[in-house]
Amino acid sequence: MVLEKMGTKKRFEFYKGEIVLVKLDNDAYYTPLQIVDFGDSTLITEAEEIRLSSIKAINLNKKGGFLRYSGPLLMLAGAGLFAIDAINQSVVQGGSYTVSSGVTTASVLLIGTGALFTFAKRDKVKIKKWWRLRIVQI
Repeated sequence: MVLEKMGTKKRFEFYKGEIVLVKLDNDAYYTPLQIVDFGDSTLITEAEEIRLSSIKAINLNKKGGFLRYSGPLLMLAGAGLFAIDAINQSVVQGGSYTVSSGVTTASVLLIGTGALFTFAKRDKVKIKKWWRLRIVQI
C-alpha cells in the first residue's frame, strides 16, 4: 500500500505485517491495525476488511528515522553547550560568567535547528485533496 502526495515525489510505503495507525470515517482516535493482506481496494487486517476510502487519516509517527531523533538531540546539544561554557568560565577558570557571543550564537543555532527538525516533520496525514492511498502490486 502506498500513501502518496499528488504532484510530488513524497510517498510512504506500508507492507504486510506492518502496524499502521489509522483514523476511520467517524472515529475520534487513531486505531492500530496490523496489515495481513491487501485486496483490490481494501486493507485486510486480522479482524476485518477495511476499504481504503473509509480511511480518513494516517499517523506516521513510527516513521521519520533521522528527523525523529536529531531534533531533540540538537536542542539538547545547544543547551548543553551553553551550560558547559557557563560552568567552564565560573568554576574551572574561577571568574565570573560573561556571555560569549560565539557560544551564544552556536547554542541558538543548535536549538533553532533542532526545533525546526522537531516541529517541521509530518506526523499525521489527512487523506484529502492532495494525498491518496492506493494498492500497488510489487
